[in-house]
Amino acid sequence: MDARTKRIWTGLVSYANGTATDTEVWSTVAEFIGWISVVDSYGIFGWVGDNSLSVHVAEHRTGVDALLRFLCSAPKSAERESLRRQGALTFLYEHGRHIQGLHFPEVPYQDGIGKSLKNASDYPAVDLQLFEKQSRIMWDHARYQLRTGTMAGKDLLPLGLKMPTRDYRDLADPICEFLMSEYQAYLNRFLSRAYSRHRKLEPVVPIFVCPGCNKLVMPERIGRKKYCSDCTDAARAEKYRHHAPAAEGRDYQWLYRLRHRELGLRKTFLRNEKNQMRLKQIKSRQTKSSRCQRLILDMKL
Repeated sequence: MDARTKRIWTGLVSYANGTATDTEVWSTVAEFIGWISVVDSYGIFGWVGDNSLSVHVAEHRTGVDALLRFLCSAPKSAERESLRRQGALTFLYEHGRHIQGLHFPEVPYQDGIGKSLKNASDYPAVDLQLFEKQSRIMWDHARYQLRTGTMAGKDLLPLGLKMPTRDYRDLADPICEFLMSEYQAYLNRFLSRAYSRHRKLEPVVPIFVCPGCNKLVMPERIGRKKYCSDCTDAARAEKYRHHAPAAEGRDYQWLYRLRHRELGLRKTFLRNEKNQMRLKQIKSRQTKSSRCQRLILDMKL
């Protein structure tokens, strides 16, 4: 997975979890469809002006969250069936129908780049700078017709200054298009390996739901983690407690208090026959407890 695709997945997870700002959600969408395609002057996102961006972000968050959870749910699981009944696929089908055919708007003339950006007040300054940079790069590498009618430019871009893009009705449309492009890529890999003996099933999507806090997670290394960063330590501790030897907690506390006695008091304490028997029992049953063994070795018992 390339860095760009990973950034989009991370942004979508933050959006679904409700931790992304409005501009961060907008940046994630623009990362997929291209900065030049989202400029208001093309009319592609004219609906943003009807309401504030925050209204659109809030309106579709629940649907995006349900769709992401549906895509990463286990086959034949109760969760998948529940999300299906709640309308996760209906959300996808509805917004998929909104997506219109390809259009080819042209990057504005160099002198008009700044003017077109005046209509993009919803974007943070760093994103506006990125759009301007990309626009000028296209002008530097495309072939175009001057006002005099003669042709100029390097002709390194087959379509010249034209940008292929689509029409969308709302914020959820390009998100659904991205998810389906990722699903199509997965499907192509799946079909090519369907009858391979060494085929290893891979997840449909790189994200998962943390079983500890029920939040969506985009891991740094796909397929390695089962919990989010916040729950990893707690899950590790719970797993350790589940497999820990019997009475390890009580035995560890006994050794811990013994370790913090002064050496003379410790020796006196261990002269007691009852305490000697307890220590013998601990050493016998805690042979697989690393933390008990550390204390025993530290005290040279």
